Formats: sequence, C-alpha cells, structure tokens
Amino acid sequence: MANGEQNAQKLLEFFAQTDANGETAAPDDDDETAGPEDNDDETAGAELDAEEGDTGDIRALKGRGKVSISLDEARALQLRARRRGQKVGRRRASKAKPGKTQIPPNMVPPNAGAKQLFEKWKRRGDPFVMRQDGHYFSVAEIRCTCEGTATRAWVKIPAGEYRFFDRSVGDDINFLGNIAGKVTPNLTNLQRPSKNTYNEQDFLIQSITMQEAGLRVRYDAGEVEQIAGIGSAADVLKGKAWLWDDAGAFLPKEIFHDVSGENLIYRALRRSGVLFFNWDKRRVGGNGTTRQVLIDHLRNVPDTKVKSLSRTSGGAPVLPMPDGYIFTDNPERSDEGAFTAVITVYEDIAFPVKPIDIGTGQPTKPLEIGLYLQLSLNGVSFEHAKRAQGTAS
Repeated sequence: MANGEQNAQKLLEFFAQTDANGETAAPDDDDETAGPEDNDDETAGAELDAEEGDTGDIRALKGRGKVSISLDEARALQLRARRRGQKVGRRRASKAKPGKTQIPPNMVPPNAGAKQLFEKWKRRGDPFVMRQDGHYFSVAEIRCTCEGTATRAWVKIPAGEYRFFDRSVGDDINFLGNIAGKVTPNLTNLQRPSKNTYNEQDFLIQSITMQEAGLRVRYDAGEVEQIAGIGSAADVLKGKAWLWDDAGAFLPKEIFHDVSGENLIYRALRRSGVLFFNWDKRRVGGNGTTRQVLIDHLRNVPDTKVKSLSRTSGGAPVLPMPDGYIFTDNPERSDEGAFTAVITVYEDIAFPVKPIDIGTGQPTKPLEIGLYLQLSLNGVSFEHAKRAQGTAS
C-alpha cells in the first residue's frame, strides 16, 4: 500500500476513534442520497452546510498538533464531508416533501357522501350506474287568499308549510283546494313504476335552484257565469287552467312589476320564506323518527331557469349544499327516510291589490290566487343499470 494511502487510512482510523469518543461528528454511512448521484451542485451545497456546523474534524487534528495534511488525507476529509452532505440533503428533501394531511378522527372527510353511496351500491352486487348530472324537480302550490272588498283588497300569503317532493307523477292532486287533477311531468320528474314499487335510486344533493312555475286564479263561479261570451276562459277564471296575465285582464296589475314583469307576490314570498330539508323514517311496528335541516332563506336560493348542472357550465347560479344530503325514492329501503323539502312562512304576508273588472261591469276581487314554485335538486345519482333510463334527467 502506498505511503499516501496509509496516511489516509490512519486518518480515517483516527476519526473513527474521535467519532466514538464524541469529539467529532460521525458522517452517515448510508450511501443513499436525497437526489440523483450526479447532482454535484446540490451535494456541494449540502457539504458546505454540513461544514458550517461544528463537525470537529479540523479542531481534533489541531488538538493533536497536526498543522498540515497530504493530498490523500485531504481526500479522506473530503469523503467525510461528502457523506455529511448526503445526510443533510436527505434531511432537507424529507422536509421539502409535503406530508399527508391527517384528518381529525371526528371530522367527516370531503366527498364522504359520494363515497358512502358508492360503497353501498358496490356491496349490493347488482349492476349500477352513477350519473354526474342528476336532476330532480318538484312544484309546490302556495294558496294565496284575497281578502277585503271590491274597492279595497289585498292578497294574503298564509303562514304555514309548503312541501316539495311529496308526490310523484300520476298521483292525485287538488289545485286550489278543490280542483281535482293528476300530477304530471310539468310538476315533477319524480316517478314510480306503481303505487307499491320504486326505482330504487339514491341521489346525493349537491346544489339547488328555484324558479316561479306558474299561476292560477279563482273567482266566484257565480260571477264568472254572468260574463257574456266568456266561453272557455271561464275555466281559467275558475282556477282550472294556468294563467299568465301581466296585462291585467284577469289579475290585478299590481301583481307584476311595471317594467320587468316580475311576479311581485313571488318576490314577497322569497323575502320571507325559509327552506328546510326533512327526512321522515317510518319503521313498521315502531315509532318513526324525523330529521329537519335548515337550508337557507329563500332569497339566497338562486332564481334560475336552468334545470340541471350539465347546463350550468356557462355560469348559471346555484346554491351549493353541504356534503351528505341524500334523497332516496324508496323510504322503506332508505337509511335516511322519506325526503321532502319544505318552505316555512312564519307570518302572514299581505300584498295590496286593486280589484278589476273581469267582464261583469264592476270591480271584482279574486277568491284565491295559486302561486307555484319549482325547486330543483342537482347532484349525483346512483341507480340500477336496468332502471337508469327515464328517471332523473
């Protein structure tokens, strides 16, 4: 062995002893680097960082009276410095890597609702589909009474609860209390194959919108029959047909804004109503449990004509929902229970109007005005693959 190599070996043995005694800082013997082996700039920077610390190598040599070193001994010192640089580089890299965020055990993780439904349908074993642009809508009736006289009158929105999603297509319905009819797809797209069967669908609500869905008006039938030549319009004035009349022929003109044509009764309701979601769990042979969640004031629910999330890419407003609100069409199978949405009006709302002449030759006030609102639920639906066609759309 050459004399220089012997000196270098002796120097390493010397440092091994001083490392063991704690006089010097031992380099990490692991050759694994924090990055590529040939990244000399990063390694050199790490070596300088390592040497900036008090490793004790030079001090130990001076303490033994060493004032000069050979080239081979310098290489031995360089080797120790490089190993220290690799150690510093690994520490630096480990600090730079973002660690996995630990979710507290009492926190529900984001998107837990969709994951829960996915696992639920996976366990069932039946073929199923997941639709990202699911959409359900339902129309509720607000029966507004008209009080007062033929010269001074007002429309009253009574305090109470007004429900959505309590009927499906084909169910019986009474408009304005006593006008018999059937629920059509104009009022909801919630469908059931029969009175005793369901589509077996789970729907995760992600956002909601609302819009006005129509008007009906009912006058005294005796007064309507006295109008000469009224013809088929009699059914409109008796509340048996839909009506849009911002010209003031059949409805007091105060109901509509002079410029925009906006329905001001609808605006008054939005200023005062509050929206809730309800789940009603009925168990055979036991007591049912209910859950009610306050969603928001109606004035904060966007009023829009856009009917689904797939058509809102242009920026149509929606009100996002907290994760986990689930609508299941079969309450007997649902863990949540039968779903309904409810508008609650806590106090009567009065809206002054001026009675009009509908053809009787004198001012006449309506008995009732029906205001109809559509609530739309947008979200993700899970359903059996064979039943997927023709449900939420």
